Amino acid sequence: MERDIGPILGDWKYAPGELSVRKIRGGNGSDKLQIRMDLGLMQLEWRGRPDALRPHGYVSLLDYYCQKRREWEKEHGPGTFSLSHEDCSELAQEAMKYYWRRIGFFELKEYERAEEDAVHNLAILDLCYEYAEEDEDRQLAEQYRVFVTAHRVQARALACLEAENYAEALAEIRRGIVEIEGFLAKIGQLDQLDECPELLFLREWESEVESTRPRTLRERLTADLQAAVEAERFELAASLRDRLRSLETEQTGRLS
Repeated sequence: MERDIGPILGDWKYAPGELSVRKIRGGNGSDKLQIRMDLGLMQLEWRGRPDALRPHGYVSLLDYYCQKRREWEKEHGPGTFSLSHEDCSELAQEAMKYYWRRIGFFELKEYERAEEDAVHNLAILDLCYEYAEEDEDRQLAEQYRVFVTAHRVQARALACLEAENYAEALAEIRRGIVEIEGFLAKIGQLDQLDECPELLFLREWESEVESTRPRTLRERLTADLQAAVEAERFELAASLRDRLRSLETEQTGRLS
């Protein structure tokens, strides 16, 4: 084949430092994701493995090796399965494809799909960490876990924020912080708690969401009450207390 993609690239200008992503309908009628790069473009499948391949007849290499592990341990016993350096390298290459698609999904605000691809890569890291023959491969699995975990947390929280579910977004961010802190403690890197970029990002994001989210009626009344007491406006404070008690009574009645 000698087909020049210059006309395609010419219609989609590359902006240095920016990620340009679009969703298209492929020739077979299926959705695809395209990422414009400095020297060309990357096209990824919207579903399944990003390159549309079916390694060993499976949807992904992860599925193949998970099934292989089950079959091996059924025949040889638990804990006898292992992944060679070449196996882990193949899985790492698959993870990179899912990473690029995840980045594209973030750009298109397809947060649920971004989360699915993050979960896929976390499962690859779990598999390599648990069954790799080489220490080098286990260390790489450790190295990338915090980064991919932060992406999974970010995808879930952004989906919540898009639905204006601020409480659940905050809860997800806080769970992510605890999870990453626990992992760093597990691998003996407590000294990284104040330096980990992903933790710093999540903590700053938590503060931002907390400070900008809409306040509930209870929160607004409580803040007004505190301000009234500090200003010694006692009649207003008494009225606000009554409203708070009334609100609590209404909520208790709805729950009973």
